[in-house]
Amino acid sequence: MVTLIKKPQLENPSLVAAWPGMGMVAYNAVNYLKNKLQATSLAKLDSDDYFAPTSANVEKQVIRPLKKPENKFYYHKSADGKSDILFFIGNVQPIPHLEYRFAREIINTARTYGIQRVYTTAAAPSDMDIGVKPRVFAAPNSRVLLRDLVDYSVHFMGDGSIAGLNGLLISVAREMEIDGICLLGEIPFFTAQIEFPRASLEVLSVLADLLHVSIDMVDLELYADSKDREIKALASQLTKMPRNSENTEQNEGVLPGKGDSVDSTVRTSIENLFRQAEFDQTYKSKMRLKEELDRHELFDEYLDRFLDLFKKSKDQR
Repeated sequence: MVTLIKKPQLENPSLVAAWPGMGMVAYNAVNYLKNKLQATSLAKLDSDDYFAPTSANVEKQVIRPLKKPENKFYYHKSADGKSDILFFIGNVQPIPHLEYRFAREIINTARTYGIQRVYTTAAAPSDMDIGVKPRVFAAPNSRVLLRDLVDYSVHFMGDGSIAGLNGLLISVAREMEIDGICLLGEIPFFTAQIEFPRASLEVLSVLADLLHVSIDMVDLELYADSKDREIKALASQLTKMPRNSENTEQNEGVLPGKGDSVDSTVRTSIENLFRQAEFDQTYKSKMRLKEELDRHELFDEYLDRFLDLFKKSKDQR
């Protein structure tokens, strides 16, 4: 399933992989690193079996033909010739239930080049204040790596889960006896569906240190600055919006024509609190979610989903 473009000899390479996810943290960080290092195309993964179109793209009022997902390997030869980098970048996550097979396909291909370690990045949604420097969390797949990471500017996760391939790939690497680390950049809850390059910048700073590479981050810094201004303006608008307006705007999950008596900003807030509770699995996050549900008299509506939080993992009290 892999079409080779070149056949380089790589020395002690690390695999750095990324897919789109919340805040585009992972994709933007790794793609920026790949471009700055001027990584060379290595191979592409013919992945028709892993993807199935579920929507159409509209450009300039016209539905466009379907575009095949891109899943490509790149490589970078280090200056000292001792620690090369193998990249894998996909622009779409595979369809549900095939993620595990897809992850193994990637690791199996990368292993033929003798990879020593796997790195991915992801987002860590929180109630952080806009303007505060995002934290970077590290989730390694062995306790030995946990000790090594103490020397870097990272925080550590408690119990929880990392959704999507950016997390799953590190678990699969451990299963295949390869060290791996996922770096998670902190993002505000409401930026989950928009770009938050400030987190990508902080993640990339740590990743570059781990890979022992030096790159110019000015372009990403400027991009983060411009996005920060947009995000601050959006945050200001959100805080001014009425909590219980008779807004007829349709909310995700509401059938057209039926409407929703609950304001869309309330629904969004609840979804963000669910994401946080699912992410860190702490008692505090779950109770904060329950308070919000009770405040808007929505607990009965979300009861089953709320109880599922306690079934997924042991709660930290």
